[in-house]
Amino acid sequence: MEFVDFLLVLLLVSIYTGQSFFCKLYTKQYPGNPEATSPVFSVVSGLLTALAAFSFSLFSLPFHWNWQIIVMGIANGVILAVYNYAMVKASECGPYSVQMSLMLSGGILIPAFISYAYGKGLKPLGWLFVAIIVVSVFLISKKEGESFFSGNGRFWCFCLILFVFNGLYGAIFAHQGVYEATVHSKNELIICTFGISGLINFALGLIRRKKNFLFDFKQSGSSFLFLMLCSLCTSSAIILLATLINNGMNTTLLFTFDNAGVLFFSVICSAIFLKERLSALNWIGCASMALGLIGIVFWGGA
Repeated sequence: MEFVDFLLVLLLVSIYTGQSFFCKLYTKQYPGNPEATSPVFSVVSGLLTALAAFSFSLFSLPFHWNWQIIVMGIANGVILAVYNYAMVKASECGPYSVQMSLMLSGGILIPAFISYAYGKGLKPLGWLFVAIIVVSVFLISKKEGESFFSGNGRFWCFCLILFVFNGLYGAIFAHQGVYEATVHSKNELIICTFGISGLINFALGLIRRKKNFLFDFKQSGSSFLFLMLCSLCTSSAIILLATLINNGMNTTLLFTFDNAGVLFFSVICSAIFLKERLSALNWIGCASMALGLIGIVFWGGA
């Protein structure tokens, strides 16, 4: 990995870490029905991200729309909406550590395998560090009393959806950067993906909450601030991610840092700023995660 790319990836991880941090604060400050917290966030963040990507694209005209980018955007929008729904449902019926392990593993492994088709796969030694990172995700996320096999069948179905859909989400973005028909597109896929996802989440919210869903968007001053900051981080991060992909960066390294690095720094920031208590096992996971991330940068890339 080039040094400049490494700095940009660190910036990407920092922005996504900020997103995670502000999302936690927004969840704590949201004044409405707790069931509406995630749907409201998904709608607002999705539509604002689509708007931000459109505005950013105005500085690099012309647009490069075609039917291929629209189909990919619609598919990715559906994937993102289902992913958000599965995240909420999985958290209701099983251990958080298992949910995070399978979700992040899918975001790393599926694009990593697909990248071989583009000649950007990992070196054999790189898979050792991927394995270390995957195990570290479980160790970092594990809470006292949780068991890997404590979830019910419904929980494992949602985790399987998270594994596959998080991987496909990244793989579609990676494919856009190398597919001949869409390689010249910049932010069109972001506009379509997040716009479709926001509209789907809005429709689902109306179906589940009826007219009450419109009142669920009412915010307190602090929750509105954190919602806007989180949306700003989301839009900035995804635009930077797409830029790195379109500039030819190794997507396996990129998605490994994007998934694992954000968890690592989010946990550290939560321990420092939110005073969340980490167990000895969590700290061991942090140490092994750092080892895995360092190793894949220096010895894992294609």
